[in-house]
Amino acid sequence: MTVIITVLMVVLSKKTGAMQARLVSRGELKLLLEPTRWKILGLLAKKPDYASAVARELGLNEQLVHYHFNQLKKSGVISVVRTEERRGALTRFFGVKDRAFAVLLREQWEETPVPEIVSGFYTKGAFDAKIVVGSPDPHGPFQARARDGFYAADLALYLGSLSSSAKPCVRLDTEVRDDELKGNVILVGGPIVNLVTARINDSLPIRIATGDRHSVYSQKTEKHYYEKSGFVLRTKNPWGEGELLVVAGKSIAGTKAAILSIVQSAELLSGANVVKGVDLDGDGVVDAAEILE
Repeated sequence: MTVIITVLMVVLSKKTGAMQARLVSRGELKLLLEPTRWKILGLLAKKPDYASAVARELGLNEQLVHYHFNQLKKSGVISVVRTEERRGALTRFFGVKDRAFAVLLREQWEETPVPEIVSGFYTKGAFDAKIVVGSPDPHGPFQARARDGFYAADLALYLGSLSSSAKPCVRLDTEVRDDELKGNVILVGGPIVNLVTARINDSLPIRIATGDRHSVYSQKTEKHYYEKSGFVLRTKNPWGEGELLVVAGKSIAGTKAAILSIVQSAELLSGANVVKGVDLDGDGVVDAAEILE
């Protein structure tokens, strides 16, 4: 007997909004839609129960229900959720592992394309990187508080939408260990608010030039950018094998612009990009990014 595929997807419902569903083939869906098994799944979806109780509830032969329980268990659709001692014997209560199933009408489908600027941060479709943001507490030589870290939520939401799985990946610059900087790393924030960015800022081809008036400096064009400017830079990770993506600005507006340039645009170069925040609706808040170089 074939095993239910363990890929998860999101389906929409008017009542629930969104839920996870287990993706099954058409043949496997037929296994689930067998009338008796479907009734069993309906009962177990309401509350976990044991085979004998389900047989009484459905008015079926107990041996037949045990057979269907075994088939559903082998397919990974139900599992034991708890046990109780009854009349000197151990009774196993089963529950459903998934509350929804989905089937593809085609055996293959097109995956969401991953933009080149972040393509190196995925392994077999799963996001594979650490995201380092500045601490909100005063820290570093400037005793700065990072106020742009929460914009990383927009970036993480976008990166997660391209991923087949998710796991904890965010670290504060004051807490991240050097061994965690090996592999793929995304730095959010410039050297004033992110101490990890500060460690490599001076060696980057696009960087934050600190001084009386901070700016984004491009080594390639030898230009300084000021108002609401930021940059997105992809390069080799200096701490080990892997990719490094720096998403930073001379100010909070610049960092927001850099993040928006990834989330909203597919025109970013694979290497170095200077961007500027733009207020399209005139409310005084940066809501888009213009690519300057």
